[in-house]
Amino acid sequence: MYYESSDQELLENLKKECRDSFQILYSRYFRKLFTYTMALVKDQQIAEDLLQELFVGLWEKREVLVIENLGAYLKTALKNKIINIYKRNKYVDLDEDIIASFSSLDSIEDKLQENDLEKEFQSTLNRLPQRCRNVFYLSRIKMYQNKEIAEELNISVRTVETHISNALQHFKTI
Repeated sequence: MYYESSDQELLENLKKECRDSFQILYSRYFRKLFTYTMALVKDQQIAEDLLQELFVGLWEKREVLVIENLGAYLKTALKNKIINIYKRNKYVDLDEDIIASFSSLDSIEDKLQENDLEKEFQSTLNRLPQRCRNVFYLSRIKMYQNKEIAEELNISVRTVETHISNALQHFKTI
């Protein structure tokens, strides 16, 4: 039941001390955040400690936090924890290269997400029936008006609207 819940629903349940919601959020974000942290600190123990602090802080502040985008919140909080650990521990200087790596990792992650989304878009587009795919392509990619599509494909405007509506239903599952 909870696994299919959105982050917002889980956060609302978290405010009610729902440990299952916390566990699901932890499972959703731990691996991604761990990989991100390891790329920056290159020490498994430090990475695990930082993530533990992050999630413990989320649990402790659950009643007062107002979070719109949990992924962005966790990533920003984690960045701040990493910067603080570098500042606290004099064994490594926090130089411009490390700070620059934050944004380069973000852009790499954004590019990977963009590529995944593009693949999912193409896959969904290819699963549409041929006529529906053509109508959607002309409407959303080529930016044709519904009337122009109807004339080009020799179908009614209402049929064009139906195909677009059907296609959009498929894309809502992405």
